[in-house]
Amino acid sequence: MKKISNVLHTSLILLFFLFLSCSRPVPTNYDSSEINAAEEPIQENIEGEPPITFEKKGWTFTITPKAHYKISGEVISAKKYHYGFNTLLSPVDIALVFGELYSNGLYTQIKWSQSGRWYWWKYGPSFPKQDDRYIARWSSNNHIIPATDNVKKAAKSVSRGDLIVLEGYLVYIDGKKGDQSFWWRSSLSRTDTGDGSCEVLYLKRIKIGENVYE
Repeated sequence: MKKISNVLHTSLILLFFLFLSCSRPVPTNYDSSEINAAEEPIQENIEGEPPITFEKKGWTFTITPKAHYKISGEVISAKKYHYGFNTLLSPVDIALVFGELYSNGLYTQIKWSQSGRWYWWKYGPSFPKQDDRYIARWSSNNHIIPATDNVKKAAKSVSRGDLIVLEGYLVYIDGKKGDQSFWWRSSLSRTDTGDGSCEVLYLKRIKIGENVYE
């Protein structure tokens, strides 16, 4: 009985480590160059890029690239989503701070959070920039649509304080299932606020520290 228990215990340990190894992203490259979160995002609007079409759980989705997009920043919040229709496409949202708000360090005086596919901030009366438009200008909430399973694992592994680079397409999405329809539109502006102001990012490449995942 004791021998069987020992074998079972060893098997469970092996299964646990096998699960960890399968759930971890694998770097596809290494890049030791500095991640400069003080930079502005790079966006190049495009037309005529072939759409990406796939089926999932009876839905047919068409993803139309609208802009090449690359953003470097510090993760101020990351939230995984397990329920809701959008999780068919986007399992995680990553909120970043960049540019002037990163450079001056004021973001550290702000309380950041995420829920319901939104990101939120709160600051006290002594905060020197009493302007929500300023904060929105230098931060973003990115709805991540991973291009590969490895990218998905990497995106889900990020945590607050990580310096990262996201590269891919800002996209428009249309879905259809019988007589049901669905659409999701990325913001193409850094200065908008409110509903529809988040980036819907078809993520092809993510750099976390020196590790690159594709």
